[in-house]
Amino acid sequence: MGSGNSARRAQQQAERAEQERQARIAQTTQRINSIYDSPGRQQQYADFLSAVRDHYVTDANRQKAIADRNLKFSMARSGLVGGSADRDAKRTLGEEYTQGILSAENKAQSALSDLRAQDEASRLNLIQLAQSGLDTTTAAQRAGAAIRASAEGVRADSLAQGLGDIFGATANTYKQQQEYAARRQGQLAPVGGLYGKGFGG
Repeated sequence: MGSGNSARRAQQQAERAEQERQARIAQTTQRINSIYDSPGRQQQYADFLSAVRDHYVTDANRQKAIADRNLKFSMARSGLVGGSADRDAKRTLGEEYTQGILSAENKAQSALSDLRAQDEASRLNLIQLAQSGLDTTTAAQRAGAAIRASAEGVRADSLAQGLGDIFGATANTYKQQQEYAARRQGQLAPVGGLYGKGFGG
């Protein structure tokens, strides 16, 4: 009978130990989730999106200022200011700028999605570690470090990429106008005149 009591006590101790372990896991998991789901983290997402969006829009505006200036000078040199070619080129520039702004928003949203995905991956990793015995304090520290690293990494990648050249068609327009103006002024050698008039004469 004594052995039976010992067995029951051992079983009860094992059950209590398991309950305590599950309670610790639940507490740590709750702490991890509270960090990732906190209002502060949601505000960080909003701030991140705003910063990346502003970076891309600034890039678009910088490119537009250059495209505006190049197109204006190109049309002036070609004597086309105010004409249909000038109006068409400006319409194309406006359309490209609009597409650039849309691209800026898409890229900013994509960066935010990347950040959220990295956060979810680190959250799941920490929850798995909690099930293996990671304590609440260490989990909170690691969550904070993972969140900072993800934000810095995704932001750096996003800022390094930029929008790319959003005014390709407009650039082609003023390049063609420059070539046209140069031909009109005789600055480009005519076909067959590469070696000058006296060659072979």
